[in-house]
Amino acid sequence: MLITNDPMIWVGALATLAVFSFLYQDNPAWKVTEHAYVGLTAAYTIGQQFHNFIKPTVMDRIIGDGYWSYVIPALIGLAIYTRYSASLNWVSRYPLSLWVGYGAGMVLAYRPAVLFGQITGTFRVFDGADNILFWICCVTTLMYFFFTISRENPVVNYGASIGRWAIMVALGTAFGNTAIYRFNLLLQRINYLFFEWLQIGL
Repeated sequence: MLITNDPMIWVGALATLAVFSFLYQDNPAWKVTEHAYVGLTAAYTIGQQFHNFIKPTVMDRIIGDGYWSYVIPALIGLAIYTRYSASLNWVSRYPLSLWVGYGAGMVLAYRPAVLFGQITGTFRVFDGADNILFWICCVTTLMYFFFTISRENPVVNYGASIGRWAIMVALGTAFGNTAIYRFNLLLQRINYLFFEWLQIGL
């Protein structure tokens, strides 16, 4: 048997081929698959949010346990939808400002620990070429962002040039890592088509 009889694998294979068809040109098969994927993702997210957060909060905490104070943040959250009303869109600024303030507070409370870890990680003993190279790249990268010191200073100018190359190498490495990850995803879909759908070699 060359091709599987599993209908779910057939759906996945046809959806994969429809997505790959966009490489040739925009076509109805691609559009249908795109809309189906976005719709399924949105429906799954709504269902997950309802069953994991909304339903336990409303049914269990508010109605079941009597935590009626939870109604206040619920109403504040629902007020964000007043932005769709021309006369009440000003109300949506209040929950938005609360979210921005809460997010800023979270960053100030928890992000410094991460930043301090990155700062202390730059203090390395000069016991090897890798640590020396790391220190040079770190210092010259910081020199590249010296905007209060004139680049006419030869030390700053030369260091900033090295820092620019260090940044380019770092960004290139990150891009290469992303490209390899995407290539692995492509190989997974090709393996799915050949081995699970067509069952070649099985």
